[in-house]
Amino acid sequence: MEQFFITDLDGTLLNSTGYLSFESEQILQEIVNTSPHKLGFATARGWTSAAKVIQRIPWNFPVILNNGALIYDWQAQKVLKIKGIESGEVQKVLELALTKGVSPFIFTLNENFEEGIFYQSNPSRGLQYFMNLRPHDPRFIEVVDLAQEATAWDAQSLVLMFIDAYDILVPLKLQLQEQHGEELKCLLLQDQYIPNHFVLEVSSAKATKEKAIEYLQEQYNIKGENLHLFGDNLNDQGMLKLEAHTYAVGNAHPSILDLAQHKIATNDQDGVAQTIKHLVNQVL
Repeated sequence: MEQFFITDLDGTLLNSTGYLSFESEQILQEIVNTSPHKLGFATARGWTSAAKVIQRIPWNFPVILNNGALIYDWQAQKVLKIKGIESGEVQKVLELALTKGVSPFIFTLNENFEEGIFYQSNPSRGLQYFMNLRPHDPRFIEVVDLAQEATAWDAQSLVLMFIDAYDILVPLKLQLQEQHGEELKCLLLQDQYIPNHFVLEVSSAKATKEKAIEYLQEQYNIKGENLHLFGDNLNDQGMLKLEAHTYAVGNAHPSILDLAQHKIATNDQDGVAQTIKHLVNQVL
């Protein structure tokens, strides 16, 4: 029976340096090339960022980007579904953030599938650190007034990302949830690559990994008994609650280790790839 495998990237499939190991790459390539089973991923990354680290895998199942805001057919190079944040909601978030003295990145996508990462002049240390990790990335676009710019661009706003100290982002998250909880999803995570910083991601409440997976299940008639999901962090909680076989890598957040049905080896031990290989061999 054909099996479907969907894995998170950072902290799950990718190792602690943020890259795919050679061994995992070889295993996944062989599975796609020699078996009928389907491989996809679900990540907070956008297309450009994801492609840099996993482009050598011939993903044969649609992938989920921007934490569920975008579903993309990797092989056909086609957008299957996109769900951005309504313009009015973007403005509300920016207005509230201004009262807290913070400003985000706004990740956008236009009709030509061109990504943009807009930010306001004089970015915070966290935003600057994020950009320093991606030197010469053409997606970064500095503007004088982010709120004004957001009303004019011809693109969908997929995610607003704040990077700052925990005690700065928590009040913003709580207030956003209280005032806009039905329209927006707010996710606060410790940054995996920037020391002593947290990330607050704001997206449409209709754009989540689990909703994207449910959409794909409906489109491809996938039963839970044939679906395998892998994760490590709090943005994977929703998808790991779906009716499926669920796996947490050994380095996962304690909540994810408690939630998943199976605990596997860590991301630095190629846990995801080795588990998929084992499962595929069992099926065959």
